[in-house]
Amino acid sequence: MCGLDFDDDGRAAAPADIDGDGDLDLIGFSLQGLRVVENTFPARRFLRLRLEGKHGLADALGALVKVEAGGVTQQEYTRLTDGFQSQVPFDLHFGLGAADVVDRVTVTWPGGESQSVEKVPSNRLVTIRRGRAEFEARELPRWSAGPKGQRPVFSFEATARRLEGGEAPLAMKGLPAVINFWSPACEPCRHEMPAIAALSVTFRDRAQFAGVSVETKDLNAVRAAVEAAGVTYPQFLADENLLRRFFGPGGDAPLPSTFVFDPDGALRRVFRREVTEAEMKSLLDSFGDEGTSASELGLRGFREHQMGRDAEALQWFERALAAAPDSPVANYHTGLALAALGRDVEGIARLRRSAELDPGHVNTWLNLGSLLRKQGDIKGAIEKFTQARLLRPEEPAVLVHLAVAAAMDGQTALALECFEGLVRVDPGTATAWGMKGEFHFMHRQLFAAKQCFAKALALDPAEPRALVYGAEIEKMEKGRK
Repeated sequence: MCGLDFDDDGRAAAPADIDGDGDLDLIGFSLQGLRVVENTFPARRFLRLRLEGKHGLADALGALVKVEAGGVTQQEYTRLTDGFQSQVPFDLHFGLGAADVVDRVTVTWPGGESQSVEKVPSNRLVTIRRGRAEFEARELPRWSAGPKGQRPVFSFEATARRLEGGEAPLAMKGLPAVINFWSPACEPCRHEMPAIAALSVTFRDRAQFAGVSVETKDLNAVRAAVEAAGVTYPQFLADENLLRRFFGPGGDAPLPSTFVFDPDGALRRVFRREVTEAEMKSLLDSFGDEGTSASELGLRGFREHQMGRDAEALQWFERALAAAPDSPVANYHTGLALAALGRDVEGIARLRRSAELDPGHVNTWLNLGSLLRKQGDIKGAIEKFTQARLLRPEEPAVLVHLAVAAAMDGQTALALECFEGLVRVDPGTATAWGMKGEFHFMHRQLFAAKQCFAKALALDPAEPRALVYGAEIEKMEKGRK
């Protein structure tokens, strides 16, 4: 068991290897947004298994897999959903401990047919295809060595090379967009193309369509398939950059794959299989009937904020606020976005409104207090931090904010009470002892300060407050001698 705790309201979670290092990370989704928790435990051996039926991945759903390695037998089955409203990776993951080789993998396909392969290497993505004796093993696609905070730009406005020459965006915001990745060598692709072509005519004025061929060398075959299907919508040629943007670092595109975006450019549906005309028509029709909810608008704003685009985030949050003026979440995120853009007074007003609507949200009080302190209203900040403390009396962040504000206001008794509470609830953190030591130093309580700094340095020899103020105390003591 791993102790993970966030001040969020949500129950959706899914394991996934987001960085390609062979272990499973955790993705959680709540009303407050998306969280990704990286697994940093020591590496162990693993098997990543992908099943393909005779007509693609969908034919493998429900297959039962038995893996035997190192004297241990594990079982799992292929599925797309698990837990509360969560989609899980199609590839199966098996931890192998120290086993270098998987002795046997047995697959029972839908319908009862059984198939086994032996001597399967570990630490690989292994593909088993129904009815084929051999398997394919390759290394996992991994993140580049660059900073992990750089997120791919996932947008249908990406520019690509057109089949007839030149470059252009796949689509533009304003209408729903259907982006279909295909290849002339893919039978399901050729089978679905006439249906998509018919839809492009039906929705000529209500949606955009674009095809992207992953076949980039035999352009005669691409043109022949387009002509045979009666396709008139624009066709593009995939390159490595475009494939990475839609399918991740490895750019491994399961075919056919169809991405459906709403008029604002948000991804609404992905089909990693052949689509039917009826289901696509129903989806596109729904865009004209539904209104975008405040929670959906807020989520899009949160995504923009995570990517550092605060001006764009504010636009989404303001739309969410217009859709639900009395939503504490919409007011809260709008306030934070305004503050991120330096519009503190407006941000304070939104956070005040959020606190009125939901007085039980501790982060609202903390952020409101921080903005008031930034504006020089120290007493107002103390009032808000005190509200947060009533909700979370032993939360370290609350104690720190209240202690600092109280010290700024000359309320030494309250500040000391909070610092003592901080080291009591978080005694293993050097920063807590360093901050308490700084408080004692500023009030010329040198003996207490030295004790705090000694504890801080024992936990972290580089704790900055302990080093700086500890050196000052040494100078003062030498001067007395």
